[in-house]
Amino acid sequence: MRRYGLFASLLLLALACQLLVPGKLLPPQFTVITHPDGPLYAGDQVSFEVLGPVSGETEEVIVSLDGDELGRARFDHFGVGGREQATLWWAWDTRGLGPGAYTLDFLLAPDGPRWRETVELADSSQVPPPEPEAAWASVTTDCCILHYITGTEAERDLAELIAVTDAQAVSVAASMQVGFDSPVTVTFMPRVLGHGGFADRSIYVSYLDQNYTGDDTLQIVEHEMVHILDRQIGGNFRQTMFIEGLAVYVSGGHYKPEPLMARAAALLELGRYIPITTLADDFYNQQHEIGYLEAGALVGFMVEAYGWEAFDAFYRGMELAPSDSQAIDAALQKHFGLSFSELEEGFLAFLEDQAVSEAVREDLRLTILQFDTIRRYQQRLDPSAYFLTAWLPDGEVMRQRGIVADFLRRPRLLLNQVVEYILTEVDAALGAQDFDRAEALLDIANAILDFYGIRFR
Repeated sequence: MRRYGLFASLLLLALACQLLVPGKLLPPQFTVITHPDGPLYAGDQVSFEVLGPVSGETEEVIVSLDGDELGRARFDHFGVGGREQATLWWAWDTRGLGPGAYTLDFLLAPDGPRWRETVELADSSQVPPPEPEAAWASVTTDCCILHYITGTEAERDLAELIAVTDAQAVSVAASMQVGFDSPVTVTFMPRVLGHGGFADRSIYVSYLDQNYTGDDTLQIVEHEMVHILDRQIGGNFRQTMFIEGLAVYVSGGHYKPEPLMARAAALLELGRYIPITTLADDFYNQQHEIGYLEAGALVGFMVEAYGWEAFDAFYRGMELAPSDSQAIDAALQKHFGLSFSELEEGFLAFLEDQAVSEAVREDLRLTILQFDTIRRYQQRLDPSAYFLTAWLPDGEVMRQRGIVADFLRRPRLLLNQVVEYILTEVDAALGAQDFDRAEALLDIANAILDFYGIRFR
């Protein structure tokens, strides 16, 4: 136990430091979150998230300074989790303002509550490196347009990233049996957001030395490229479980290369298997790692059983129905002459025949705990990174406006640094199959978060 003495000391230090963090007085009904994260500086282009009770879809928030309107936004669903909020993107341009305290007026229009928030702008000379000299840069490769911020790890490792993205594009196109119609836009973020990768019409990948999720960049890029190509190919109704399952299957794992079938079989032994009807109808609200693993294994099972072309026709031909599980059932009946429940029976029988080693079982159990802990950390100490409501600005607009702060800044209290360090050590322990050490470190991280949740919620 001596080797955990350092982490016990870090735990005590982190808790002591948190006692010194002042709380923020919030408006009685509404919460205002400012961006970039951390301290604001004179010269920032500031965004606001306004959370609170609304009674109708037409309500909007207006924010003003000294009687001059800065911006307005209606309440709408935000992020993967669909949180109800008003989002005012870069509404307050503080360029030209000096440091000091500024009082902002908020109004829920037209006749709703009014309240004030005092926002402190620090002197711009105090902005931490590399931000003062940082700027957006880009490079065009065989497959992609890569965007990165100068002075970051992505610029340092640019040659490697070019090789990785080009190789992954070739691999994905071969697996999907179709090429990309246009260059893929990839933005490398020097900040952990969510689980390290997002894709819509372009790809966002976290790339930094202290990436506490431990994601394999190669794996994340390939996963998100599958999403881009999948969207390009299209379909009548691309169902969520199969969208994510396809990306896991084609890339050969979720966060890292992994034996999908053996790990999915281990879920049965661990008692963590989620019925696939439940997964289909409410995918993103299920345990994340389990959902993605099951979805990837299910796609693999179907491709093995029916072949790629038959699976692809089933997936692309699915039609919208009252529920996702009904849509899947109808497509299964049409293409394969079996019901959703019959598909699951066959899937379960297949998994029960798989050999599962103790190492696979332990790695899976602790990987689930690892990412549950990461999400707890993000929710409590870095909420802008939490995947359901991650602060993920439009990269193209950021480049047009010359904004780098939203990706460069993140909470950097000693408490954050301690927990993130522990989480990076967890990933290293799992990579070395030192499962006892990984579990002990996770216990320490969760002890910190338990204390934080009780004392400072």
